[in-house]
Amino acid sequence: MNQQRLRLAFVGRLRAKHIGVLGVVVLTACLQYPVTALAQQPAAPAAPAAKGTLPVHSELPAADGKDTVMKVCSKCHSPNLILANPRNRQGWEETITKMSGLGAMATDDEFTTILEYLAKNIVPPINVNKAPTTILMSDLALTDKEADAVVAYRTKNGDFKSLDDLKKVPDVDAKKLDDKKDHIVF
Repeated sequence: MNQQRLRLAFVGRLRAKHIGVLGVVVLTACLQYPVTALAQQPAAPAAPAAKGTLPVHSELPAADGKDTVMKVCSKCHSPNLILANPRNRQGWEETITKMSGLGAMATDDEFTTILEYLAKNIVPPINVNKAPTTILMSDLALTDKEADAVVAYRTKNGDFKSLDDLKKVPDVDAKKLDDKKDHIVF
């Protein structure tokens, strides 16, 4: 019962205001009857890589929260599934809410730790030559002023070719770009 209350508190905090009355009814039903059978199934083995392709990288990035992700999420999913489906923060919030509704068992703090880890480490690449200011702000953690500066510089000077080109944008914190360099594409 305590786990159920924690899941409801987390889900309520993240998305209850967005899913409407019907969603709350369905979610409440799911929380009352968790799908524990899913948690008891072993994770599917990773498929071997096809000839001529690179093998699937099954190691999650080392960072704070990895152990919690492995403890909670690997009951049903292999790391390959997580790595193959990167999302932005909102996408991970929606996924965690869905998994919680399907019976994922974790405390509120564990769900928060999982969200922080995934939102920082398992994100889709950001094409800085096409991304609007909203994506630059949310996915690269730029301020609105910095994101506007990137778009204005890009519009005036053409596409960026490298991280060094991107760092030439005035009033943009180069440390933020360095922190996200593995997620930036040109």
